[in-house]
Amino acid sequence: MPAPRRLAALGAVTVLLATGCAQASGAPAGEPTARASAATAPDAPPPSWSAAPAQVTVAPGNAAVEHNPVEPVVVRAEEGELTDVVLVPAAGGDPVAGELAADGRTWTSTAVLAFDTPYVLHWSAASAAGPTTGSSTFTTVLAAQEVDARLNVVDGGVYGTGQVLEFTFSEPVVHKEEVEKAVTVDGGGDRAGAFRWYSDTTVRYRPAEKWAPHSEITVSLDLLGLDVGHGMVGNHDLRRSFSTGAEHYARVDDGTKTLTAWVDGEVAGTFPVTLGNPDWPSTTGQKVIMEQAPEYLFKASSLDLQPGDPHWYDTFWASNVSRLTASGEFVHQALPSAMPVLGTANVSHGCVGMPPEGAKFIHDVFRPGDVVEIVGTGYPQADPDDGYGDWNIPLEHYADEQWKGDW
Repeated sequence: MPAPRRLAALGAVTVLLATGCAQASGAPAGEPTARASAATAPDAPPPSWSAAPAQVTVAPGNAAVEHNPVEPVVVRAEEGELTDVVLVPAAGGDPVAGELAADGRTWTSTAVLAFDTPYVLHWSAASAAGPTTGSSTFTTVLAAQEVDARLNVVDGGVYGTGQVLEFTFSEPVVHKEEVEKAVTVDGGGDRAGAFRWYSDTTVRYRPAEKWAPHSEITVSLDLLGLDVGHGMVGNHDLRRSFSTGAEHYARVDDGTKTLTAWVDGEVAGTFPVTLGNPDWPSTTGQKVIMEQAPEYLFKASSLDLQPGDPHWYDTFWASNVSRLTASGEFVHQALPSAMPVLGTANVSHGCVGMPPEGAKFIHDVFRPGDVVEIVGTGYPQADPDDGYGDWNIPLEHYADEQWKGDW
């Protein structure tokens, strides 16, 4: 797990207290889980102690703000030894766990702190000059500076071998390389992959080749405590495990107006289709199934068509639908009016229309993450971020966001 990235360093504060300085009002109620010692200064100081009063440094410094909750709180005694250290939320609660070094001079917190929380630290020390006490306060990273992330696979889900991983962040990422280093992908054939940033809040990952079929993949993002830029800090780690099923692939050829489906390398069926008409041609290239539904409501208004437009169509429920692009290309059962021209003519608005048994086969056997490739329409590919067109980008160009293919 990569080490958490730090916020801008917060300077330590040095507290110099001599006998006669004001004493702290006392530790909060309740027995702390991490104390330096229950004892006070010994009657005879160790030979290593000088006659100077205890000098104690605390990091983060007093009144510090935006402290990274992953960064430990450290209390050090330069003279004498620590006898008591208590760190608690200012609003009350259990003391934060910590450890005292063998020499009694350094206490370090061992638990991750809460975000957006004020803390109070009380300490006591003993030296030849006598006992001293002190306290300080600080606040962890505020809610406005927290960053969280989402991943487009669910834990325990089963996906096709072409599934592309997409991380979406709640805040813009400046330190992109640091985020990439915080991602670990294991399994699925362990094929080294690459990242491609589609915006400051969206990055995708794909392996060099499609995931191995019938395999397990675990994805981890060590985001907690990571500074992504502009003082924004990750507030959680992300871990998902999913698997791939059989290898499914479909090829739609406008030359023959057929869809041929393969399952684990064997042809499982060939079906006649209709594609987009000359005014609404189907885009080409490899497309990943994004979602599926037994029924889906199609509206002409989603294509900015108005009544009276020659391409207008009545609202209808399409059957056995598999989405290929965000903009609205699907594989689905063709309308009754298109059934007579399946295999011979293109009459759709860019979708792949199929006979009932063909659409049902794709819906029932294929799954999100499987690849459907369309060839021969003479039209460019869909933009890679209009769905998951990432497999149309050669791996050597995948990380180059300025590289443009046939779209």
